[in-house]
Amino acid sequence: MLKILHTADLHLDENAGERWDALEELVNLAGREEVSALVIAGDLFDRESAAETMRGPLRAVFGGCGFQTVILPGNHDHQAYRSGLYFGDNVSVIRDWREPVCLGDTVFWGLPHDHLDAPRLAARLREMASLMNPDQENILLFHGELLDTFFPRPDLGQEGELRYMPARLSFFDPLPVRYILAGHFHSRFAAWQAPGGSLFIYPGSPVSVTKRETGRRKANLLVPGETPREAVLNSFHFEELLITLDPFAGEDPLLELDRKLDELHPAAGVLLTVDGLFDGAALNLDEDALVSGIKQKMARFSTAEPSFNFIDVRHIIEDDLFKKFRDALAKTDYSLAMKKEIEEMAIYAFRGVRQCS
Repeated sequence: MLKILHTADLHLDENAGERWDALEELVNLAGREEVSALVIAGDLFDRESAAETMRGPLRAVFGGCGFQTVILPGNHDHQAYRSGLYFGDNVSVIRDWREPVCLGDTVFWGLPHDHLDAPRLAARLREMASLMNPDQENILLFHGELLDTFFPRPDLGQEGELRYMPARLSFFDPLPVRYILAGHFHSRFAAWQAPGGSLFIYPGSPVSVTKRETGRRKANLLVPGETPREAVLNSFHFEELLITLDPFAGEDPLLELDRKLDELHPAAGVLLTVDGLFDGAALNLDEDALVSGIKQKMARFSTAEPSFNFIDVRHIIEDDLFKKFRDALAKTDYSLAMKKEIEEMAIYAFRGVRQCS
């Protein structure tokens, strides 16, 4: 039984050890799952020079594997493969769209990165279709942008406004392929059925390359003829964490942060935002002490600089006029949620009056 582990967009870099760790995890996962092929659908390297310096360690990683690795050049690293670098006996690089990789009865075709606009890409795919035997199991590797779906530009990595190999699902209709194993879309695992019946799959990046790539990362574990399975990885990834302070909750916000941090995966990089209002007098905390405590709690995680948008409103909470307002509000028939919202609006109103006086 043929089994494939499909990934893309590792963007290996000498200065990004977490990406190398993700590659090693993928190789170990491929071994445990006893796959026939590890498919890397573009941008294994972040740039050409990384391929030059890292090919020695790559030979060691791939050398002892019991499966074939099939690599498609992407827009970041396509120049790296033109000099015929050797990555190991069981590693195949698809350098030419006319020269597929055969693995048993399965034929892996690929479109190495080229500067093709949509019409020329559609024509290239029609040419590829004429080379394929429809009686074989054909699988296409593709690294580019799918135009049928809307992706915010940052979800494609650090590409700016440039478009790479822009395709529509209908472009793949002439090809007798069951799967299009794609790369270039970093954000998440996603799949679409093409009109002709092919399944187009982006696995998402297996490691967070930018802060837009949040949540546990995944790879595509595929047995032809079966539904693709999302394999969840233990690789580095960013997690967004929001703490909204409530001046009437009476709980130390550092304890709330502790609880939420304990729920995170140890490989997470935390993108923390702390906003809302707090009563520093009741908590015996001023703003400096709260920031210091938060940073100390965050020390065990790889993290970006937290965003602090909170306000200490102790002087308003202690104000006699505000206390009278709260007593009057408590006697109303409003729901608890409505009372809470009114209290918060009142605090901002009192704060504005104080700043103007």
